[in-house]
Amino acid sequence: MSEHDDAQAAEAALRKAVEELGGDGAGADGKAAQEAVRALSASSEQEWTPEQEDQIRVMVEQIRRVRKLNRPDAGWWHRKREWRARERLVDLMMASGPELVSEAELRLWKSHAMVEVLLEFANSPMKRDDTAKALTRMETLHTTTYEGWQQAHKALADGQAAAG
Repeated sequence: MSEHDDAQAAEAALRKAVEELGGDGAGADGKAAQEAVRALSASSEQEWTPEQEDQIRVMVEQIRRVRKLNRPDAGWWHRKREWRARERLVDLMMASGPELVSEAELRLWKSHAMVEVLLEFANSPMKRDDTAKALTRMETLHTTTYEGWQQAHKALADGQAAAG
């Protein structure tokens, strides 16, 4: 299967998942969400080896752990755990290289953004316009690259700095 066929299959899975989100079936919402997440994570622009995939997964989990431990009101023991988690993350990043670190950051962001899309529409019945909006946002998430994400992040920060 070529990359173009993979992209078409992922797009079809995303369309089907979003259409099922608007369905009336009781179990359709959970199934659709799982399909959408699988479609996002299954196809990527670059093929990674199984070892690299494992490294990326471990880095994503370590980034999550550091963010979870990062609290301003934490005590001494909690700060020590956070410091150790940061040291492990730095070691992982140095051993993996910049490409894998970028991919881990992008995957973490995509997973958070996908959850936000799904939660936005989870509490109310979806209309046709909502389905189209969700599909567009999911497709945008799917096609986002690390460079595009960084440029958008920088433009947003520059806009906030100019406004504030």
